[in-house]
Amino acid sequence: MHLSDNGSNVKNAGKSVVWEDNDFNFFTLIDGKEVFIGRGKEVPYPLEEGDCWSLPNGKTFAYKNGVLEHVKPLDEEKRLKECLEGIYEKFEESYLYSDPLGFVRKFDDIKDIEVAGFIAAGFAFGGVPQILKILDKIDKIVGHKFYEFALNFNAADGFKVFKGFYYRFIKEKDIVALFLILSEILKKYNSIESFFLEGYNPADINLKNAIISFSKRAMGLVDFAPVYGSAVLPKDSMVHFFFTSPADGSPCKRINLYLRWMVRNSDNLDFGIWSGGIQPYQLIIPVDTHMARISRYIGLTKYGNPSFKMAEEITENLKKLDCFDPVKYDFAITRLGILDLCKKSKNIENCGKCAIYDICNLNG
Repeated sequence: MHLSDNGSNVKNAGKSVVWEDNDFNFFTLIDGKEVFIGRGKEVPYPLEEGDCWSLPNGKTFAYKNGVLEHVKPLDEEKRLKECLEGIYEKFEESYLYSDPLGFVRKFDDIKDIEVAGFIAAGFAFGGVPQILKILDKIDKIVGHKFYEFALNFNAADGFKVFKGFYYRFIKEKDIVALFLILSEILKKYNSIESFFLEGYNPADINLKNAIISFSKRAMGLVDFAPVYGSAVLPKDSMVHFFFTSPADGSPCKRINLYLRWMVRNSDNLDFGIWSGGIQPYQLIIPVDTHMARISRYIGLTKYGNPSFKMAEEITENLKKLDCFDPVKYDFAITRLGILDLCKKSKNIENCGKCAIYDICNLNG
């Protein structure tokens, strides 16, 4: 029995006829067959020329010249690029309030940006409000002069100004050790970039080897006796947390985040103040819980837990979308998690509003 003969309302009587039954299900005729095209607000009725929409099952319809037709979906890579480009354009600098990078934007001097950036990236774990709160506290201690403070830093004074300091598992000894390392870097190399470049090979496909070198050399740069009572850094010291290494399998999220800020300069997010030859395509995606989870949802990785291998896999898949600047999508993708736009489980009401639902594995 035809729907229109069963009490349904005929919505359009042209070349393409649309019906709505009593349960708000919409149907049409395509190639002589009745086809379900959506329910309720899924269908942009009344239809206008060029309207296009997709159902949760992936079927896509377009309204052209008075006719509704199936639209062949773009191939997976093109759909992924189209979707990620969309959120890349959406989540621009007006969203910096939700990121530690917004804190670094308070500085104008390149030297301060470089040092404040390393501290901000290093403390980029936990909730954003808590991160910004601790960064503001450090900013007050250093008098808004990160470079000068780090350059002239000594452990004795450090223990005085950071007395009672803590952020989660980072205690006063650890931040004193951190500034001691940065001080030595600045005294011997003038900048963090110069120190990093000592382990950089322009021929490398990515910065894995450079990060290994950077962290290893940083850990052996100073005498830690004034801090920990031992010249050699104790294995349980939390200052290790700021200098993680791919050699240990760590995703090195904070270092990769810092490198993104320093190297990229193609939009109004990152600073791009490092000019020593590192290329954006050598950067590695910073992987946190948000990036890991959402990357699994949209097929960028098959790994289950954050690791350097996961970071490399996600980066290589993003290179298929933009071979020159693959990590440009990092800020946008992580906004979905940080702003709680992408939940940890499927929810039809919430998922239907999500900007990546069309390419998400939960859409099935």
